[in-house]
Amino acid sequence: MSRPRTSPSASLTLFVPGLFSPPPSLDADDLAPLVTPALDTWLARADPETRAGASGMEAALFALFGVDPPRDADLPVAAVTRVVDMGVIDNEWWMRADPVHLRPERDRLILLDTQLVPLAVEEAQALVAELMQTYGDEGWVLKAPHPARWYLKPPREHRLVTTPVTEIVGRDIHPHLPRGEEGATWRGLLNEMQILLHTTRANEVREARGELAINSVWFWGSGRLPAVRGSGWARVCGDEPVALGLARLAGVPATSVPPRFSDLTSDVGRQLVVLEAAHAAAQYREARNWREAVQRLERDWIGPAYEAVRAGKLAEAVLCAENQRVFRLGRRAARRWWRRRRPLEAYA
Repeated sequence: MSRPRTSPSASLTLFVPGLFSPPPSLDADDLAPLVTPALDTWLARADPETRAGASGMEAALFALFGVDPPRDADLPVAAVTRVVDMGVIDNEWWMRADPVHLRPERDRLILLDTQLVPLAVEEAQALVAELMQTYGDEGWVLKAPHPARWYLKPPREHRLVTTPVTEIVGRDIHPHLPRGEEGATWRGLLNEMQILLHTTRANEVREARGELAINSVWFWGSGRLPAVRGSGWARVCGDEPVALGLARLAGVPATSVPPRFSDLTSDVGRQLVVLEAAHAAAQYREARNWREAVQRLERDWIGPAYEAVRAGKLAEAVLCAENQRVFRLGRRAARRWWRRRRPLEAYA
């Protein structure tokens, strides 16, 4: 096994969304015990902070890049992730219009995204083409460079507030519909697109195969590109499109996440690593997968990073999650043997 190249002046921030969001388990007796001694020790000995600002994965990532959330408006997620998906940087007003399936449950509509209702590239392109037959002549632009991430640009900028799709998967959409000054307009547009999607050829083919239709889109993340101030990161390791987009806007080199800490080149200064496995499991309420993800994090990242700080190979390691809780660990803090450990569940 290779050893990470470390430096006493280097620092590492592990952004682990979902770490403090264990999903409920219906079969707790069948789950293996969660054993995380390094994580428990890190949380007990570190200097804790709670940062101001909105919670949520996207909000936390923007904060890590020094971008303040706008008042009474969305974080401009669409403009940022479009930089990654389309390789284009402009200052136009964009909105995400992600394909979803809405499942009726009594008086509720439950949102299922493309992780739960897979969509092929060709299907996404066909659905967008059919929608553009209606909206294209009115000056709207809708593109699907990624099957799960669609981008909508209306003829003018709008004033509304939306909810990230990552926060409502598996939940009722009604409390989270577009709101604000022009929220009613967008709720009406949502109904229109649902009607159009119901009649598309691509959905007829899906249903003939016994698959769920893409019967709606979800509007969120509207706005123009933010001003990304100097983030201070020397490198970003991640596969999450918001993080990659912000890194590109900040002029920070970005790479995919290596399998484990031992594969990380950590002598590059201040480094951010985005680890998503626990977030996906928490988002889809997969208790077993969440526990397995946390155990892998303990083995591959948290334990080795803790030991690197303790041995003086890293000046500092920071653990943070989407709820803006931060646990900052330096060499002196790592040796606070008198602080009593608590299980991870105590921080949930």
